[in-house]
Amino acid sequence: MSSIYLRVYTKEDALALLDLSIRNQGHFEHWMPVKPPKDTYTLPKQLERIQQLEENQKADRSYAFGIFLTETNQLVGEVSAAFVERFPAETCMIGYQLDQQYNGQGIMSIAVRQAARLLFDEYQFHRLRAEVMPENIGSIRVLEKAGFRQEGIAKKSLFINGAWEDFVLFALLKEELE
Repeated sequence: MSSIYLRVYTKEDALALLDLSIRNQGHFEHWMPVKPPKDTYTLPKQLERIQQLEENQKADRSYAFGIFLTETNQLVGEVSAAFVERFPAETCMIGYQLDQQYNGQGIMSIAVRQAARLLFDEYQFHRLRAEVMPENIGSIRVLEKAGFRQEGIAKKSLFINGAWEDFVLFALLKEELE
């Protein structure tokens, strides 16, 4: 039995999502190319976000899954899939974030593996992509442990925190998932 499970958010998750976001604001925003507006950190905005995520999933634009601890049902992070491309590509880009107090415990590798299985089996993707800044060693390890392989470097790909940053490119094919 796994220590975590993934599921789509419901409106009942809004308060837990707000708490997670506030406690990890600096940690999460450090890696974001576009910082969210300050009013993001309110309950109405979290409810709005959950509604938007539901609409995006129904329209096959993007997907987001909360990461919950099996024992307590506590929300500790998220795995998402965006930049959905359907036939002939059948691909998307995954992203993830974890409550910093749970870093280094293997939770995210399990979550990314679970999300990959879900995206391949239930949502019929053929290829998953991920991009990571080279200095984000923890995130690179997450992808490697989840079975992703490095494909290259995207030089000066995104403007983050005042500088153009390189990204390491990773991918996982459906047939490569263990």
